[in-house]
Amino acid sequence: MYHYLTGKIAEKTPVAVILDVNGIGYEVRVSLSTFSSLPALGQTVKLFTHFVVREDAQLLYGFATEEEREAFKLLISISGIGPKLAITLLSGVTLPELKHAIQEKNIPVLTAISGIGQKTAERVIIELKDKIGKAEVSAGKELIHDASVSDQMVEDSVSALVSLGYTKQKAKEAIQKTLKAMLGKKPSVEEIIRAALKHV
Repeated sequence: MYHYLTGKIAEKTPVAVILDVNGIGYEVRVSLSTFSSLPALGQTVKLFTHFVVREDAQLLYGFATEEEREAFKLLISISGIGPKLAITLLSGVTLPELKHAIQEKNIPVLTAISGIGQKTAERVIIELKDKIGKAEVSAGKELIHDASVSDQMVEDSVSALVSLGYTKQKAKEAIQKTLKAMLGKKPSVEEIIRAALKHV
């Protein structure tokens, strides 16, 4: 029914957004991944949507990317997974992490999410392994960091440590420790690398 909505953010919580579209407020349920990508209140955003009609409710789900919406559609096509559980799953892991878990048949990653049991995790892996592509996870997106550090800066920092002879895994671990210690600061790539060298 709705392919996407473009409007101003009137309200937002980690589970739902009120989107003002030409004076009409749409309640759109979102995953944590989409929530974390939203701009500030009053800013304009485009959300790709999926409309769910139930006997007792009509619900609108919104996604920052078409790729996340497609993953949502694939998840709700699986027996035992409804929209609420699909959103919980997409909130518990990032899309690249979900793809990786499916391709690697990593059941513990999925069962760590509230509401996902062993059998449901197995169904997700069996039914989606040929439908969902392999994740292309950049080092930047793989590691947790705040907005003051770009994905490219993280990538460059990891690459620098690898070029100095450290393994990629060691480099990532050191960069992650460094980024956690630097939360709230605006370091340069050089500062990240220098600090990370103390952790390898």
